[in-house]
Amino acid sequence: MKTDNSTNKSWLGVVYRFFAIVFAAAGLIMLQGLSEGLEPWVRGFMASSPLPDELRFHAASHGALIGILFSVSLLAMLRAPLSKPLVLRFYVIGHLIFLGTLLLTDPALAKQSFFVFILFAVVLGILFAAYPKRRDIFRPREPKAMNRTLLAMTGVALLGLLPFMINGVTGQIGDNDMQFRWGEGTALGLALVYAGYLTATSRTGARTLGILQGATYVYMGAASITLPEHPGSWGLLGGAAAIAYGLVYVVVVLRQLAPGTSVARPNAIQS
Repeated sequence: MKTDNSTNKSWLGVVYRFFAIVFAAAGLIMLQGLSEGLEPWVRGFMASSPLPDELRFHAASHGALIGILFSVSLLAMLRAPLSKPLVLRFYVIGHLIFLGTLLLTDPALAKQSFFVFILFAVVLGILFAAYPKRRDIFRPREPKAMNRTLLAMTGVALLGLLPFMINGVTGQIGDNDMQFRWGEGTALGLALVYAGYLTATSRTGARTLGILQGATYVYMGAASITLPEHPGSWGLLGGAAAIAYGLVYVVVVLRQLAPGTSVARPNAIQS
């Protein structure tokens, strides 16, 4: 029986990796996570025409969310996917955050883009079904060991991102172009805060998720410094602060979270 279960999990692992590659490539190419992510520095990459100049920082937000946090998170799970259920949990909930933000900030656009809801539902359903340890995604047996340092840093990030997220809500409500540009920034901010909370739990996969977060802050900081006056930009000071925060965050993650498993540190709150 154990041999049969092991064989089944092995095949599911192969299937999961296949779909992870397919969906990551789709996010980077078809959903333009890569091309829009490069927009602050390379205009019109892999596009028939460049975006309007005023949308270039919004494109960076799209690249951060779809390109780094979503697509790269799937690629990060190709190696030892069973050790990263927390990353898949973030991927699933992150998409729900994206769709919920779209629905709440622009119902008319959400109705017009109903196929996106169906598409994401299919993607999430396939990944969930193909993951060999589905129970560990939302009902992990592993206890939380809340890391106080990372939890405090997440609180700092929330305070820093709050004006950006509020600006995104108001901008999306007042946008008549039927594009989810301002609201996507809000979804990005919410996804980063949620990822920060998950990382602070110190559960299996938290290290990988923390590194992805740090990379996202550094990327958004670099985009803000490159486009300091563009709509939605964090500006020169905000960009520099984001880069510093992202680098410090990665250092803390690497020092306090052991690879592969969760380890309770002296500053951890067990639950």
